[in-house]
Amino acid sequence: MAENSLYSDPALIAVYDALNAGREDYDFYLSQLPNVPQRILDIGCGTGQFALELAARGHDVCAVDPAPGMVAFAREKPGAELIEWYVGRCCVVPKSRPFDFIFMTGHAFQCLLSDQDILRLYAEVVARLAPDGVFFAESRNPAVRAWERWRPENAGPPVALTEGRTVQVAHQVTAVGNELVQFDETYRFEPDGLEIGSESSLRFCTKGHLEALAQQAGLGGRHLSGGWDGQAFDETRSPEIILGLKVQNA
Repeated sequence: MAENSLYSDPALIAVYDALNAGREDYDFYLSQLPNVPQRILDIGCGTGQFALELAARGHDVCAVDPAPGMVAFAREKPGAELIEWYVGRCCVVPKSRPFDFIFMTGHAFQCLLSDQDILRLYAEVVARLAPDGVFFAESRNPAVRAWERWRPENAGPPVALTEGRTVQVAHQVTAVGNELVQFDETYRFEPDGLEIGSESSLRFCTKGHLEALAQQAGLGGRHLSGGWDGQAFDETRSPEIILGLKVQNA
């Protein structure tokens, strides 16, 4: 699988925020935070949208992402000086700084394509959570089979950019198997007609498997929802698996 240009192509990084303007996940996670300032780590921070909002609300924020271009873009935004930025996986964040909350938003958790990847991430989280800290992440529920709607004919409307430009995104699934979904994305810019392609793979784990791996890593359940409205998880209907995990016996 080729490198996902979504995280490295400057033209795509520049429109990332416009293409990800929805905030129901941010609002849900913000509702889990106490009003007093918290020590927070944002894993897979991308262009820093969530990290910047957390910092603006007075929280003490670190943010990390493996894509240098995304972090460089985030560092140029107003308020970025309030955040401690890192490039790499969670392991590059010092263990000496415990966090009350660790977030992994934007379905970034699904980029972990093997049990070993998930267990490594869980271990890195355990090493950085404060004694009563919570790790929040979400993954799409495989029972709902969201990828079946990822077709060019289901592309959403063009998204408005600056200076009268637009970009439209179309998806095409190329392979499904062993919990992995591979797909192409095409970004078409108008009026210039520029097209940029990107290849991605995501893993769709069941709730039970995610929780079993968490238990193996020393994490236990604290919170579980099946959607951003806080609905209880339903194995067959809920679109999301939203986990809140704490270090067991902490």
